[in-house]
Amino acid sequence: MGYTATERQISSHFREGLAEGVIPGTGVTVSVRRFSSAVDSSLRDGQNVPGLFRSLFRSREVEESNREFSYYILSPGGDSSKPCDGSGAIILLHGLNERNWSKYIQWGVSLADRTGRPVVLFPLAYHMNRSPRSWIDRHIMMPLVSARQALMPDARLSTFVNVALSTRMTASPQRFMLSGYQTARDLTALIRSMREGSIPGIAAGGRTDFFTYSIGALLIQVMMLSDTALLPDDSRIMLFCGGSAFSMMNGTSKLIMDSRAFEMLLSFYIGWPESIMNGGRKRLTRLMNDTPEGRAFFAMTTLQRLENLRGRPFNRYDGRLKAVTFESDTVIPAKAVMETLSGADTEVWDPGYPCTHESPFPVLAGANEIKVDRTFDRLFDTAARFFA
Repeated sequence: MGYTATERQISSHFREGLAEGVIPGTGVTVSVRRFSSAVDSSLRDGQNVPGLFRSLFRSREVEESNREFSYYILSPGGDSSKPCDGSGAIILLHGLNERNWSKYIQWGVSLADRTGRPVVLFPLAYHMNRSPRSWIDRHIMMPLVSARQALMPDARLSTFVNVALSTRMTASPQRFMLSGYQTARDLTALIRSMREGSIPGIAAGGRTDFFTYSIGALLIQVMMLSDTALLPDDSRIMLFCGGSAFSMMNGTSKLIMDSRAFEMLLSFYIGWPESIMNGGRKRLTRLMNDTPEGRAFFAMTTLQRLENLRGRPFNRYDGRLKAVTFESDTVIPAKAVMETLSGADTEVWDPGYPCTHESPFPVLAGANEIKVDRTFDRLFDTAARFFA
């Protein structure tokens, strides 16, 4: 079956969420592993927002789901308890404001099938299953949308899907960097465990590679630029629909965040360190100035800062970095990716069918179905060759 037919089958099977077992129509098995984050990225800022919104901030459910959570391993060959051939694993990183793994299941299956290696689906802080289920519950979130629109009538594209992230970023833009810092540290711990062979199904000493999408690409770029070695020297990194400096993105979207939230993030980080904001500023200043992740993130906020601090760093990876983006992408434009990754192996594709950044492989019919299937196969064949 092609991508479209398989997607219909998989989405039907996992309607209630990702679960352990063999994925229908494939030889790939899903297994669940638990992870405990050693980093606390919470802020005591709930008292600074109207009462209706406080449940989105400081609560036991919010913090516990972010600190203790599950990640998933997709293992080729049907036995997730036995390590593969020693070639290590591929970590797949998702986009901003994602709350379930549905669109990534087939991505992971394709990588596992084509490479013969396990693929790890790892959630970013406060995303996927690291966030309360209520954040995507239409009935719970719609009153918050109405309240936000009453408080901020000029906010564009505020929806029940993005109101939780939008509210949190508007009130405390520090959260963007803090959650990224926590995720980077979590990934560093995960990589160490994988290399040591302490994770069932992943052989010790194998190479750890990354397939990253959207904001996941920015995260891995920060780890690449960090002064200390957060990534193994032999890791290969593929960026899909991502790779630009933060200021060159356009995060305003019904599925990502509303306009007021993205404007706040831009003004806060582009204006750093002059910005004056509430709650956690001293802590953020320490992280931005005194940690390798913070300094690398500062470099990635604008193209000028990147060039001033690092020059053209992404042309130095000698075949270990590859980027593919779509020319129709408006959230992370192809031109911005090309400029940021100047000198690196970067390809801009015309998919030939209607799609968006948030849905690069929509389920379509007729001639467009064939084009989607063809582009999907082209991308993951390209990835498999790169990771070989």
